[in-house]
Amino acid sequence: MSGNVSLTKDASFRYANALYNLALEKKSTLKYEKDLDKFLEIFDEEEYLSLFVSSPLYPRDNQLTTMKVICSKLKLDENVANTVLVMTTKRRLFALKDMILQFKDLCRQERNELIIEVASASELSKSNLDEIKKSISAKIDGNIIIKSRCDPSIIGGLILKVGSKLIDTSIRSKLSKLKNNLKEVG
Repeated sequence: MSGNVSLTKDASFRYANALYNLALEKKSTLKYEKDLDKFLEIFDEEEYLSLFVSSPLYPRDNQLTTMKVICSKLKLDENVANTVLVMTTKRRLFALKDMILQFKDLCRQERNELIIEVASASELSKSNLDEIKKSISAKIDGNIIIKSRCDPSIIGGLILKVGSKLIDTSIRSKLSKLKNNLKEVG
């Protein structure tokens, strides 16, 4: 299983890096990123696309024809479409979504942006989000983008994801720790 994850990450990074360098050369990083966002929207809307690109059961010709149609309908830049089609031809279509995410990460690094994911038990107000952003900005140099989501199962508190770090101050995690501590005692 970890071999498949490694293969996907390796393939996605190589294609993302190649496309990113081409985008820098053409001064089109923003345009390419918007084109790739169109693909992400389809991944989110059509669960069948994820199955289609990840399944080795579909013949290469079927995948290539389908990807050509999708690229054409989305009116993608020629270089973006060619990258998708090369991935299809090389049977690396399973890494498409990861490639797009890698490309977006490279663009964020160029713009010195950092995405902070915040989960809370109830919707946070704009002033709460601004306060979180201000607090993090004081410690981190860069443009902070906050993505907030509501998760009632955490009961209270916050869960912050900053890059690869996770800060969990939720009541759910505190109750879980308390439960585990009580098990050790009893």
